[in-house]
Amino acid sequence: MASEAIVIPEAIGRKYERDIDMLLAEEFATSPRFTNWFLGKTKKFKSLEGIVSEVYISKSDSMGESDLIVILLQPNGTRFALYIEDKINAPLQPQQEERYQIRAEEGASKGKYSDFEVILCAPEVYIASITGTELFDSLVSYESISSFLRSCDQQDVRLAYRARLLETAIPKSTTAWERIEDEITNAFWVAAYNIAHTEFLELNMKEQTVTKGQTWISFRTHDMPTMPQHIYIICKGGRGFMDLTFTNTRDYLFAPRIQPILEHDMDIVQTGKSAAIRLKVEAFKVDQMNEELKCTIRKAFFACVRLVRFYREHREQLIEAAAEARPMEVLGQR
Repeated sequence: MASEAIVIPEAIGRKYERDIDMLLAEEFATSPRFTNWFLGKTKKFKSLEGIVSEVYISKSDSMGESDLIVILLQPNGTRFALYIEDKINAPLQPQQEERYQIRAEEGASKGKYSDFEVILCAPEVYIASITGTELFDSLVSYESISSFLRSCDQQDVRLAYRARLLETAIPKSTTAWERIEDEITNAFWVAAYNIAHTEFLELNMKEQTVTKGQTWISFRTHDMPTMPQHIYIICKGGRGFMDLTFTNTRDYLFAPRIQPILEHDMDIVQTGKSAAIRLKVEAFKVDQMNEELKCTIRKAFFACVRLVRFYREHREQLIEAAAEARPMEVLGQR
């Protein structure tokens, strides 16, 4: 006897990113088949087996919020983590992927797991059109998740409904990043620009277009290249990190090549897919500018000037070391 067509209830109207967070969290928590399929979409873990041991939604710390964290246990007892950012059409925030990396690195440093990936889940049009999506370790589209759910069981109304929910969450168009206007933030960075323009000309600081509460800005002098590797300085004011950054560079390959020339208070760190030479200073946050805050800004800018001078003194050695420390998948694209 021919099977009867199933009737799929209409999915909920407007979808929010938290709706997708909840859907994915439930699939990870209840469906080993989904978990194995999802791992197959990652770069590091596609050949691994893992049992979901912990799932967190909207987990926050001082560096922001992670939409979804899934920790998995391997048969050998080791753990690894998936840090998942969901986007429907909201813009990527400045350094959003890098802040995910920092949060994930902190979890690894505390022994919660031995490895991780930072993953973006979004519609295909979002992945293809928004600058910054390429920085994530892996990209998983809503369309691919929906197709997988439909393929599991043609007669399962629950799965068909969830697939439909994902499909109807996909916007017809995706907009670029939009900033949030804020008078205090604007005034703060105007004052910071005036300090840099009069006291720290080596930074070549440009007037800033910022969003509310922004404490991260970058500098690039005329002698810092953008190809084949982008070299720049980023001031991470909220954490007090001043980083001379080399994109597509692995710290464990970079560090041995430049360790002999580092100054005593400089560290080598991995920040996302980049390696950085870091100086630590007093952290700051956006507020009404006063003399104490100006002093803190000056300390941050002076550290950035030190990094500019260090780069210029050792330019050839640093560029050569960064080129030799590129990951194999990047080298293979040359």
